[in-house]
Amino acid sequence: MKILLIKMSSMGDIFHTFPAISDIRKHFPDAQIDWVVEDSFKEIVDWHPAVNKVIPIHLRRWVKQRNRTAWQEFKAWRRELRQENYDIVIDAQGLLKSAVIARCAKSTAIHGYDKHSAREAITHWFYKIQHQVDKEQHAVERTRQLVGKVLGYTPGEKLNFGINQNFTHIPKNPRKLIFIIGTSWVTKLWAADEWKALTQIALTANFAVEIIWGSPEEQAIADGIIASCPGATRPERRLSITTIAEKLVEAAGVIGLDTGFSHLAGALETPTIALYGATSPTKVGLIGEHTHNLQMDNPLECMPCHKRHCKWLPEHSIDTPQCMTSIKAAQVWSELQKKISLH
Repeated sequence: MKILLIKMSSMGDIFHTFPAISDIRKHFPDAQIDWVVEDSFKEIVDWHPAVNKVIPIHLRRWVKQRNRTAWQEFKAWRRELRQENYDIVIDAQGLLKSAVIARCAKSTAIHGYDKHSAREAITHWFYKIQHQVDKEQHAVERTRQLVGKVLGYTPGEKLNFGINQNFTHIPKNPRKLIFIIGTSWVTKLWAADEWKALTQIALTANFAVEIIWGSPEEQAIADGIIASCPGATRPERRLSITTIAEKLVEAAGVIGLDTGFSHLAGALETPTIALYGATSPTKVGLIGEHTHNLQMDNPLECMPCHKRHCKWLPEHSIDTPQCMTSIKAAQVWSELQKKISLH
C-alpha cells in the first residue's frame, strides 16, 4: 500500500504528526509512506524510520514570489509528484493550500477532514472521502484519529513519536539544562529579567545552562542573560535542527516558549516546561507525561488572544505582555524539578 501524507508545516505541526506515522507502521508494517513537507523541514521528517520518501516543496517561496519562474517550478514539481500512483492520499493539515497540493497527487482516494472538522471548511470540496474528527481534541490526537479512520483502525492510548532511536548515541547529562528563549511572536516572549532569575537559580543548584538562539535578536537576549549570569553559555553559531535535537536529548531538562523546538524536546521525551500566554496549549501544546504547559495562575480575560501584538501595550512595543510577565522564575523551576524527578 502506497500512502502520501500532506503536512507541510510548521515545525510543531510536523512533530505532532509523528505519532500517526508510528501508528501506521504498527498496523501496516509494509506500507510505503511518502510525505510532502516544506523544504526547510525535510531534515526533520527524515528522522522517522517509517517514512519511505520525503518530498520537499517550496510552496511558501512560490506563493511569496508569484511570478512566472515560481509557476514553472511548481508545475515541474507537480509533474514529478504524479510519476507515482498512490493508493491513498491523506491531507492531515486541513488548509486550502494543503488540499490543493493533495489534489496534485495521482490517486483515486484523496482523504481529508469533513467541513465541520477541517481548519478551513472549504477544503472538504477537494477530497474524495471526508472524515469527521472532533476539533476539540489535541492536534496529535486529531491527526491520529484522521489517519486511523482512513486506514480502518483505532489508535491506541500510548503515544510513540518514533524518533528517539536516531539519538541513542547521545549520552545524558543529568546536570545540564537547555533554555529556548526565542519564538516568532513578541507576545510569546518571556521577560529577560525572569530568564536571568531562572538562570541564576539553575546555576546555584549546580546545573549547567546552555541558551539556544536562532536570530540576532535572540543572540542579544542570550548575551544579556549571560552577562548577568556568567556561568551560562550559548552556542557560538546558529545550530542546525539536528544539532539542537542532540542537545535536547543530552539535557536533563528543557525550558522553552511556544515554539517548534519546545515541541521537539517533548517529542524526544526530555522533561520540558513550555510557557504560554497569548496562545493556548489546549489543542497544540506539548503532550506527554514528561511535559508541562505553564501559564499564569489566574489567566486574564483576554487570554488567549492569539495576537502578535498585545492590545494593552503601545503599538510596536517590544515589552513583554502581562500574561507572560506574571509567570515567575521560581514557579517555572519548581515545575521543571517535578518533571525531572519523575523522569
